[in-house]
Amino acid sequence: MPETPSFTLQLSQNKYLAPSDERMDAVLTVRVGDAGATAADGPPQAAELLLVDCSSSMDWPPTKIEAARHACRVAVDSLRDGVLFGVVECTAHAELVYPATPELAVAGPRTRQEAKTAVSGLIAGGGTAMSRWLDLARELFERTNPAIRHAVLLTDGKNESDRMGALDAALDRCRGEFACDARGIGDDWEPRDLQRIASVLRGSADAVLEDAELAGDFRRLVEQAMGRTVPDLRLRLTTLPYSRLRFVKQVFPTEVDLTAQCRSAGRVLELPTGAWGDEQREYHLCLDVEAAELTRHEDRLLGTVTLLEGAETVVSDQLPVVAYLTDDLALSSVPDENVARITGQAELGRAVRAGWDAFEREDRAEAAREWGTAYRLATDLGNAEILKRLGRLIDVRDGAVAIKEGVRPRDGFSLVLGSTISTYTAEPVTPVARSEGGGAPRECVHCGHKARPAAKRCGRCGEPFEDPS
Repeated sequence: MPETPSFTLQLSQNKYLAPSDERMDAVLTVRVGDAGATAADGPPQAAELLLVDCSSSMDWPPTKIEAARHACRVAVDSLRDGVLFGVVECTAHAELVYPATPELAVAGPRTRQEAKTAVSGLIAGGGTAMSRWLDLARELFERTNPAIRHAVLLTDGKNESDRMGALDAALDRCRGEFACDARGIGDDWEPRDLQRIASVLRGSADAVLEDAELAGDFRRLVEQAMGRTVPDLRLRLTTLPYSRLRFVKQVFPTEVDLTAQCRSAGRVLELPTGAWGDEQREYHLCLDVEAAELTRHEDRLLGTVTLLEGAETVVSDQLPVVAYLTDDLALSSVPDENVARITGQAELGRAVRAGWDAFEREDRAEAAREWGTAYRLATDLGNAEILKRLGRLIDVRDGAVAIKEGVRPRDGFSLVLGSTISTYTAEPVTPVARSEGGGAPRECVHCGHKARPAAKRCGRCGEPFEDPS
């Protein structure tokens, strides 16, 4: 008997608002368990496409195109029997090299071997037009319309063969149609292009540090996609006349702004979250609040959140987002523990990207300052992945930050794309313990918000307070 997936939705917030507050922040944690595998009989439920850059630059050094061929062969071997799949040769055009017909192949011993033979014939030559790659992927998926659609995109160059605005237009056409993980190999590609693709198509973007690592990365991405058997979950948010959505972002495992992907009908908004396996994701929900409409010293409902599967199947309790208006700074100025963590992660990402921008314009002093801030934030957050990536670019001794010599562009790309990787503490969501502290309230120099004397960060903008010592 196939297992029935389990769904959990939790909400974490500090409900207390000061009269001057204009927003309410909450963290939604969604967990799926016992997703199991799809049935072997019946129509295929999943499809996988490998979009492989075969532009001229992939020929030098020759290890790049050979690494791409090998990674594709490994990915094909990772496909589950019965999954639809195809391999696309990507240049200034996009061509399906396997199978030979426009219909995707069904994974099995024979088709896997045929695909690996076809992949071995990939050669480098031509330009780079990512919009055409994505449009062909969308068309191929539409022909069979499986419930779960995933692509892996590999590139080593800038999107120079596309006309202005073509990539954005293609992303608009592909939004919600399939998920895509993007990878860059070598030192001459544009990380912002990959980040845009991953953000719109609910995937990840990263740099390949060594060509030999590509095959393992492809295997992991395909196996992860094969484990997603729940086609779609949706978050449904209902607001009140005195509250409205400011933004909603996925913040774990990676940070992606999803506000533009919400579908609204009056005060009801729905956010499609894509396909799921056994996994956990977190979302930062921010509501604008008209505090003048709230009654002091009592709970007021700002909205509700529910999790749905499929068309209209509710799979969680309806959780309330509440506010309690108070003049007590000891209550309103203490950020919720989970909200503070994701606010710190957002500041970490800002510092990482600002440092790279400074490094690109050869302002090494500013880059060192920003990356020093990023190092401290990553240490406070326990973000080991960012610390590892920073370690390829900087040395830190006795608090002094020095940029290493011989930094490769791919190491910087890895850090920039990794800036969206967030941390999660595997403890259950619990209310924050609040402690009283003596002394005068602290005032944030950035936004003027007042906080309790012992606060380490501003409860409104998330900026850290200076150490009084």
